[in-house]
Amino acid sequence: MLFLDSRTIPHCLKDQEFLDDTDFVHIEPWVTWQGIVFPNSTKLSSVFKNFDVALVTDLGPIFARSAGIPYFIIPSGTDVTQLPFPFRSWSARPRGPRDLFGFVIAVRMRKALRSANDVWPSGPFSPWLLAAKRLGMSFDTFLPQAIDTELFSPVYRTPANDPTSNRLTIFHPNRILFNRRRCLVESGGSMMNDLLFEGFARAVGRGVDAWLVLIERESSWEQEEARRILAELGVGNRVSWLEPDDRAGFTWAEMPKQYNASDIVVSGFAGWTALVSLEGAACGKPVITNLEPHAMEAISSEGNPFVQASTIEEIEEAIVMLAAPLQRESIGQASRKWMIDNYDRERVAQRCLALLVANGFDT
Repeated sequence: MLFLDSRTIPHCLKDQEFLDDTDFVHIEPWVTWQGIVFPNSTKLSSVFKNFDVALVTDLGPIFARSAGIPYFIIPSGTDVTQLPFPFRSWSARPRGPRDLFGFVIAVRMRKALRSANDVWPSGPFSPWLLAAKRLGMSFDTFLPQAIDTELFSPVYRTPANDPTSNRLTIFHPNRILFNRRRCLVESGGSMMNDLLFEGFARAVGRGVDAWLVLIERESSWEQEEARRILAELGVGNRVSWLEPDDRAGFTWAEMPKQYNASDIVVSGFAGWTALVSLEGAACGKPVITNLEPHAMEAISSEGNPFVQASTIEEIEEAIVMLAAPLQRESIGQASRKWMIDNYDRERVAQRCLALLVANGFDT
């Protein structure tokens, strides 16, 4: 059974057909402020008691712990890197009553994390390991993020029918957030998009006919500053801002079209595998990003197809290199294969089942 809180369902899932399967998915306002304060008296904790084991994320660990059943945490990000640390993450939260509840959540999450049978983050990336160290824990088992490689798949364009085929289109769908506040950097929250803006401008200055595509949405806190920077760099006229019908952004069903309209995908530079990197690679696109080498080696000892870049100069060189169609095609094909081998959702599900069996649960 899948339990989703009706008020916090990620926008990217809004048009997914599986949400209509009421035999499998139960959508209600499961998580309330009263429930966080008194989790033992909530309906969700009561329902969890009917199960042998729970796989939980976000605030789910609070209720699984109250139910008294075994549970494993598959963290989404802030649930492990920020929520348990109310003082360190203070600058990343809105002021007001929510700030007080931040301390309540921190107490509950710390207890839930330490009481879990195990925590399975996406890899040994610094934000996860730093959080584990601060909690006095160790994260030793990792579960890759699952990608629907049938939905996120290549649709090859025919150059003869594409009037912009000679222009290099660079798609950067990440949130625009390049503030270097310590909390954001340590938790992997800063996308460091400003590095891309300058690297892009330099590549254009070297004669690359490139076009940058960004997404305008409410969670991009610094997009107005980004417009100013791009204008000052002299490339504002080479940037398109996509405007989704919903200010929250595009859904998963809508995103493959955007990936496939591009030549290159650029993800964040925080050091770990954002979904953008994985979705872009699954669509057969070369992906420029910054990933911690030791973490990626632990995930795949045979290497990975991502084009590594962590400085303005490296981003510039990556764009110039990928201006060659044969380079893009070769890396894109390798990216697609690597995703199927490592992140396809069926493979990840099998890995998850194997972990449960290894922990004594007969599936």
